[in-house]
Amino acid sequence: MTRAQFSGLLALAITLTTTASAIELEHNQAKQLVSTGKILSLDVTLAKTQSFCFGKLIDAHLYQEEGKWRYDLQIKTQRGQIIDLSLDASTGQPNPYLSLPSECRALEK
Repeated sequence: MTRAQFSGLLALAITLTTTASAIELEHNQAKQLVSTGKILSLDVTLAKTQSFCFGKLIDAHLYQEEGKWRYDLQIKTQRGQIIDLSLDASTGQPNPYLSLPSECRALEK
């Protein structure tokens, strides 16, 4: 893990959504989810993302919805466009019910 990636992980705003309220998780709670295999690390997820949507991470949030974890990422593409991605945090794959932004589809393999 590079220093920039580690810094990005520390700066990650991790939020657990519930029907009653939003709860901010501590960094060690996210690490525990990774160590128990419930989610992929942000680094692994970003590496998977680069295969279909290349760019630089701007912002990331981790949510739990209906018992499933998801990363919502904001990526700056090589052309300078800011795009939003919703990924399954356990697989790193895009939400199958949402279309990928057009900036990503051109890079799909």
